[in-house]
Amino acid sequence: MLYKWRLQRTRARFDRLTAGIRETPPIKLKDAPWTIVSMVSKPSDSDLQMYLLSMKSFYTRLGAGKITAIVDRDMSANVRSTLEHHLQGIRFFNIEDIETGPCQRGGTWERLLYLLDCSENEYVIQIDWDTLAFGADVAEVRHCAENNIPFTLGNRGMPIAPMSEIAPKSRAEKSNYIGIVAERLFDQYPGAENLKYVQGSSGFTGFAKGGYTRTQMEEFDRNMRGMLGDRWLEWGSEQTASNFAIANSPNAIVLPYPKYGNFGPECFETGLQNYAFLHFIGTYRFLNSTFLTLGQKVIKGLFEEGAKAAI
Repeated sequence: MLYKWRLQRTRARFDRLTAGIRETPPIKLKDAPWTIVSMVSKPSDSDLQMYLLSMKSFYTRLGAGKITAIVDRDMSANVRSTLEHHLQGIRFFNIEDIETGPCQRGGTWERLLYLLDCSENEYVIQIDWDTLAFGADVAEVRHCAENNIPFTLGNRGMPIAPMSEIAPKSRAEKSNYIGIVAERLFDQYPGAENLKYVQGSSGFTGFAKGGYTRTQMEEFDRNMRGMLGDRWLEWGSEQTASNFAIANSPNAIVLPYPKYGNFGPECFETGLQNYAFLHFIGTYRFLNSTFLTLGQKVIKGLFEEGAKAAI
């Protein structure tokens, strides 16, 4: 109970002190042959604010691209108008209209399948709203988008590896998380000797045009459900599926670490000055007010850029 109360207070403080993002100048989207996708389904007012912070920080550094928000059909007109004001040219796609076929519904699987469908025709970047770009650039991401190179945010830079090599390492971990449970069986997966995997994050990924198909994902889903039964329906299986899809896409890379990383205690050991993009996962999201401090830096920069543009 005390932990929950402290978390609520910390979140409220974060929201209060980053509310300036709502006053920053709007961004007019610049067309490019790629789309940036985020799931903005059922956002609280706080989540909406975090999404604006994430997207504006990233887009101003990437410099171009279309933006699509996956939303609920009944999303309020007020939320839609807020997004349309800040991200001028944003498109919406209803989550209810995403066909999941034999794959499960929920647990962000709709998002993954939508990304695979879109990547049939163009390059697609997926970005969560608890990410923040605060460094000078995201040049590596721009290079990937321009050259149709799939990417993911690796766990401390872990490389793409043969699938069968992942299993013994995961069996040594004490965790009941579905992702780890699934990885322990990878040396039993059909054709594992010819397949790859990366312990990455589905929170920030790039899917190449023609790189990995829905049909291939349906086969992976079918095999994993056969091996794990109903456990495969747990929250978190989508991340495993995303990791598998990226790893088995031609020419895929893991973004350079530590420039791109997941936020945690190790960031202080490495030195925050070495990072330019962080995914503030739930466990450590508000640790040491780092997200808040960097968020305020981003907001200040957006105001300064807006002032320059107005001259």
